[in-house]
Amino acid sequence: MLKFNILTLFPEVFPGILQHGLLGKALSKNHFEINTINIRDYSDLSANSVDDKPFSGGAGMVLRPDIISKSIEANFNKNELDSCIKICFSAKGKKLTQKKLTNYNLNKDFILLNGRYEGIDQRVIDYYEFQEISVSDVILNGGEIASLLFIEALMRLQPGVLGNNDTHTIESFQNGLVEHDQFTRPNPWITPDHSEIEVPSILVSGKHADIDLWKHQNSLENTEKNRPDLFKNYLKKNKNE
Repeated sequence: MLKFNILTLFPEVFPGILQHGLLGKALSKNHFEINTINIRDYSDLSANSVDDKPFSGGAGMVLRPDIISKSIEANFNKNELDSCIKICFSAKGKKLTQKKLTNYNLNKDFILLNGRYEGIDQRVIDYYEFQEISVSDVILNGGEIASLLFIEALMRLQPGVLGNNDTHTIESFQNGLVEHDQFTRPNPWITPDHSEIEVPSILVSGKHADIDLWKHQNSLENTEKNRPDLFKNYLKKNKNE
């Protein structure tokens, strides 16, 4: 069973959305486990303070390395620390991609360090050799949402979690492109202004080869329009496209 050890100031956030849907079923069937560790429990400062002003000046507060270290040392021995995959979510970290997710060893447990305020003292990140990971080019108030995102994205790759094990192989990013558009019943759809919008006719034609071609072409168009960075990389790898 895969275990996620989460260092956080807000343990009540977890499991959150992970207890619903397919991930909730996987959690109840012990496909994975969430163990939260409240960093604040290891503070011996007044009012259980966990942060202090940055030496570099500027706004915000920085989580103290000594308190984070105490929360780690109290819960993990050396062998556990050496064997776990340790991740700290940070806007300055390496960008998380679907390809990187597939490279993680799902036979190892994880330690996920969630920052707050201005960030985490770099010394504790370096000392414990945390990988710094960014889930997006946006700034969040803390790492908890990033942790939820990471766990869900990773667990979807775990055999037996999705209803159809082939699902993740045909989704966005798996082949370097974003996914094609999706449609379902009714067909046509009657809009609030009484217009009729039909799905692309090829999708209801029953011609599977043509449908596959449409999906690939639509995927290319979506990638070029919404993710030109991915489209450029795809063209480099597929010069005959």
